[in-house]
Amino acid sequence: MGTYICSSCGKKIEGADDAMGSGTCPACQKWSGTAPASAGEAAGRSVGVCAFCLSPIGAKDSVTACPACRATYHDDCWRENGGCAVYGCSEVPTVEPRKAVEIPVSYWGQENKPCPACGKEILAAAVRCRFCGATFSSAQPEDVAAYNQRSDQERRLPQVKQRVVWIFVFSLIPCLAPIGGLWGLVWYPTHKSDVQALPSLYPALCKMGIAVGLGQTVLMALVAAIYAVARGGH
Repeated sequence: MGTYICSSCGKKIEGADDAMGSGTCPACQKWSGTAPASAGEAAGRSVGVCAFCLSPIGAKDSVTACPACRATYHDDCWRENGGCAVYGCSEVPTVEPRKAVEIPVSYWGQENKPCPACGKEILAAAVRCRFCGATFSSAQPEDVAAYNQRSDQERRLPQVKQRVVWIFVFSLIPCLAPIGGLWGLVWYPTHKSDVQALPSLYPALCKMGIAVGLGQTVLMALVAAIYAVARGGH
């Protein structure tokens, strides 16, 4: 007879030496390997085996049990894995799905595509050319014109960000609001595609700046007109 530990639930099992090594645990009713427990462990120095790191769990260690399959873990192991490590358990951490590779029908079955920057053949799923170092926003093949247009836009975006911020700041200051409002009203339609390519914060700031600037301009014009009428009445 000997004392063994179930690798699934960590329970101690009493049985004959020749019957141990693997089998169905009477506690959790699962087929699992068993590890021999020393006399000290049987006396209470170990409460089981961690299902993640497979090392014994001491009586003084912080223990977390899976709420679904009741497998035992060190607290640190449970947090590191983000859930249960037992295959098929409902508490196994979810895996982020792979992003679908969008390739036109004309490229189906082909392993390579031409790099729009240098013209050399690269893998169809590549997002960076290994020859010239050009990077792409997706695996979608691009022609030279589309690539050049996107590259030019990416180079303009830092300057577009600054313009949006300046329009917004000018529009908030009453004495500069007419400049900010009129500037944004003229500038935004001709740079709309660049502004839309920025994070959503910047298009919102631009539109708010134009609205606030024009609103303050109209308000100042009304106040000036009322003041002129009042002065003329005297």
